[in-house]
Amino acid sequence: MPSDEIDKPAPVSPELYTREYFTTDCEGYGLFLEGAEALPERIEEALSAAGDLNGRWVLDIGCGRGELACEAARRGAGAVGIDYAQAAIELSRERLAHMGESIRERVEFRIANAKGLAFPDGSFDVVFLVDVYEHLHPYEIEHTLAEVKRVLRPGGRLIVHTGPNTWFYRYGYPLVREAARRLLRREFPEDLRGQYDDIMHVNEQNPLSLYRGLTAAGFDAAVRPRSFFVGIHPDRWEKAVMGLLFARPLGYLFCTSLMAVAVPREGGSEARLRVGRMLRMLDLPRGSSVLLVGEGEGMLARRLSALVGVDVTWLETGPSGAVPPSAEGYARVAGDPSSPPFPDGSFDAVAAQFTLDGVEDPAAALRAWHRMLRDGGALVLASRNALYGGAEQRPSPRPRRTFIPDTLADLVTACGFRVCETSTLIPDLKLPALYRGDLGFALSLERIPYISSRGKLLFLRAEKRPAAGGGPRP
Repeated sequence: MPSDEIDKPAPVSPELYTREYFTTDCEGYGLFLEGAEALPERIEEALSAAGDLNGRWVLDIGCGRGELACEAARRGAGAVGIDYAQAAIELSRERLAHMGESIRERVEFRIANAKGLAFPDGSFDVVFLVDVYEHLHPYEIEHTLAEVKRVLRPGGRLIVHTGPNTWFYRYGYPLVREAARRLLRREFPEDLRGQYDDIMHVNEQNPLSLYRGLTAAGFDAAVRPRSFFVGIHPDRWEKAVMGLLFARPLGYLFCTSLMAVAVPREGGSEARLRVGRMLRMLDLPRGSSVLLVGEGEGMLARRLSALVGVDVTWLETGPSGAVPPSAEGYARVAGDPSSPPFPDGSFDAVAAQFTLDGVEDPAAALRAWHRMLRDGGALVLASRNALYGGAEQRPSPRPRRTFIPDTLADLVTACGFRVCETSTLIPDLKLPALYRGDLGFALSLERIPYISSRGKLLFLRAEKRPAAGGGPRP
């Protein structure tokens, strides 16, 4: 047992999670026993919150009967479902056996403990914790969230569903029960809890505690109240009243469960924030090849090369003898950024940090990068923002040129790209004392209209238009 788990409450025994539990109490068992393709509402909503799963890799922690992982594969994802209960893995594999071959090839179920995930860093685009949070003691959730953050790829999402919402039991349900008794002359049961709750639910949440737990683990989280019409059939008026009570903010008191979407929080030094933004904007799936042009300190190269299934090439300015040999999982070569020594369509993405600030002809460099990208490939740029007028944290050489957002977007568009996103980072606050240590505070200012276009660093993401859509202008 790890030293930090001594004197902590023992985990809920996996022996309690029996076939009987999964097929008589765990929500959605009726659909499972019927062999229906329909999914419980909470699983449908969790999958919807994850966005487009085609080509992505997902991890379902506490996979239960396997519905979520199988459906994710049906939607084009590669999926791994883990559970520490043998009965769960057996039921999941039984469900998978009835799926088509194309789905079976993309799903794996295995026995595993969420507190120590046996996957490399950055293995998954989406991680699901559906009805798991409340079954893990606080110290277990702390370990689990740390592992989730480690195995998520840059820009990845954590989807959490947990129930019950303790604010509902403490405040909402007593009010509903009393109103029903006085107004409708109906008696509701005093206790709604199931037979397993007292034993298995060791860490039930309310909206505030769930938000605090996720943010303490290094995530930015949005928590929403949720209730589903499971086992009840309200009439039109009852449904209207429920809709009012379930909407925010009343829903935080009257909804039975909670849904959260969380992403790893950016933070740290200016360089870490810059590299984190580049990683998020690149959003590289498995099997991608990326060219880094003028990588600088090498942080982006190291972060990318640690991702599973990403091939990284670092092109550095200078003669070949001046460039250190390749290392750390990426190839490092020398060359001219405006005429790289690679065939047409060699890469899925090109990333350049401050390279356009120093090349002699930015348009020529962009046309060369356009040539090397496959159709639909991504171009992600970092540049110094000409609108920034604040103080520098450290003196740095003056670049040959700087760009404003509109000018950079126009230049990139003229070279055959479709601009998808621009943003800036490190706000122009004229307060250099703030630019020390963790600059994560700056991220909350990005949506302020004046400040949002005047950050110190300017970022742009664009995609190569197919040939029919027009190539670079001469």
